Amino acid sequence: MSRKVLMLAAVLMVAACGGTDQTANNPSPSPASSPTPSASAAGTPAALDPCQLVTQSEASQLAGGTKFAAGKEETTSGGAKLCNYGGQTTDVFLVEVAVAPDAATAQADWAQEKAKAEAGLKQIAAESGANVNITAGEVSISGADKAATATGGGAIAGHTLAITAIYLLKGPVFVTFSDLVRDKPAPTTVAMLTQAQTVLTRIP
Repeated sequence: MSRKVLMLAAVLMVAACGGTDQTANNPSPSPASSPTPSASAAGTPAALDPCQLVTQSEASQLAGGTKFAAGKEETTSGGAKLCNYGGQTTDVFLVEVAVAPDAATAQADWAQEKAKAEAGLKQIAAESGANVNITAGEVSISGADKAATATGGGAIAGHTLAITAIYLLKGPVFVTFSDLVRDKPAPTTVAMLTQAQTVLTRIP
């Protein structure tokens, strides 16, 4: 994908909730430096393996049969862990896990950072020349303290983009996973919510 598409991927990942606005000051982030909840910056490094929260086979199935190679695990500058399936391709599936100092901090950051993420999305979309629409909202999922979904799409450089993302908070642990695709439909929200139930069982 182009640098503009990767830039949008980083922002779209956190459009619904929990991200920071650092992307607005960095016009060309890579997936490894995507925004993370501010809770992760103040907390301890995540002990959970994001590539095990959503496995290679599960990501491939959600992506409509795309045969992903093994996920590439990285640590962000904020201390969160990221698993990248399909990096630099037209189908990028990202899983991120961050741990806040405590559940109260995580709860506070969930609401506080939503406005920043949405403002950052609008700014980056405007600067990149993309016409991006996002529909986001909180949902109730058994086992999660907080949960939200985001779906959207747009056009850039003659191509269509689509994304579906899930955001989960369980105690001090924040998890997000999303699929950003070019020129094909993204996974359905129902399929991603089903995966979310499995992910929650893997969080202590």
